[in-house]
Amino acid sequence: MEVVAPERWQSRVAELRAAGFELLVTLTAVDEVGRSDHIRVLLRVENPVDGGQARLAVLVPREAPSLPDVADVYPGAAWLQRQVHDFFGVEFLGGDNRPLIHHGGGAPMRKDVLLEPRQTRHWPGALEPGESTQSPSRRKLVPPGVPDPAVLTDPAATAADVALSATGARVRRAR
Repeated sequence: MEVVAPERWQSRVAELRAAGFELLVTLTAVDEVGRSDHIRVLLRVENPVDGGQARLAVLVPREAPSLPDVADVYPGAAWLQRQVHDFFGVEFLGGDNRPLIHHGGGAPMRKDVLLEPRQTRHWPGALEPGESTQSPSRRKLVPPGVPDPAVLTDPAATAADVALSATGARVRRAR
C-alpha cells in the first residue's frame, strides 16, 4: 500500500487512472484514534486488463479532515466520498458533501463519537437475565459502542481511552 501526502492525493489518483487502473474498487476510511491523531482514507483501484490492483492511503488530521475531490477522475467516487464524509467527517474539497443519511450529527464511525441512542435506551445485553443488577461487585455491562461511564467522566481520559472503553476493553491508567 502506497501512502501519499494529502497534497499529492488528487494527482496520484489521476496518475493511477492514466496508468490503466480504470476500475474504482473502493474508497473508504479508518479512524486511527489510539495509534495517531488522524483519519486514514483508503482507495483501491484495479486494472481491468491484467487484474493488477493499486492501493493508496492518506492520513488527514482529525481536527479538520479534508482532501481534494477525486470524482472528476473516478465518477463513482462521488458516492463513496459522501459516505466517508457522513461516517468519518472527511470533507472533500470541491465535491458533494451533502449527507446521505441523517444520523443526528457527528460522524458515527469515528471511535470517539458517543452513540447516544445506545446510552439512553435499555440494552438487553447481559450474559444472563438480571446479571447486570444482581452482581453489584462486577463491572456493569454496557452495550457495544458505549464507553465505560468511569472513563467518560474522567477529565484525564483521552479520546483513545474513550474509544478503547467503547470496545468493552478495560482502560488502565497509572495512578
